[in-house]
Amino acid sequence: MSSLPVLFITFVRIGLGAFGGGLATIPFIHYELVVSNPWLTEREFSDVVSLAQMTPGPVAVNAATFVGYRIAGLAGSLAATTGVVAAPLALLVLVAFFVSRASGKAKEWTERVQRSLRPVVAAMLLAAFWTVVRPLADDWRLWPFSAAVLGASRLPVVRKYPQVLLLGAGVAGMLLF
Repeated sequence: MSSLPVLFITFVRIGLGAFGGGLATIPFIHYELVVSNPWLTEREFSDVVSLAQMTPGPVAVNAATFVGYRIAGLAGSLAATTGVVAAPLALLVLVAFFVSRASGKAKEWTERVQRSLRPVVAAMLLAAFWTVVRPLADDWRLWPFSAAVLGASRLPVVRKYPQVLLLGAGVAGMLLF
């Protein structure tokens, strides 16, 4: 199969499996891009997630754009990005249509489902954290750097403008490493 259909289908799966938002889906995206289709190494995946977090837009869309371009150029970028957005968008329109016509009892059931998913999303965020940190764990220089960044994240200016922390950590990383 040509790389464009494979990219499209892979990112349709990522889009449909992206429950819980960007960070919560990182382990699933990791499986698809590193394990199932070895398009990225562990280290490259961590780099892609870091870059995707620093650029505007959802992690899955940014990763799709980058990986698609890397695999098949502009056409791959378009195929992967379309795949990650199209299927969930169609599903969302369909669900919104049925929910808008639901009775009071169905709306109550929907709220219960949403409440029950919160702990699942929290666990997915922890798994995402571990997926990104695991390849970096063997570099001892990153531990004090990470502790300093964590400490800086408590500063009022960083809490108001987290971009300052990203910029500062990026500059410090270039200087130190």
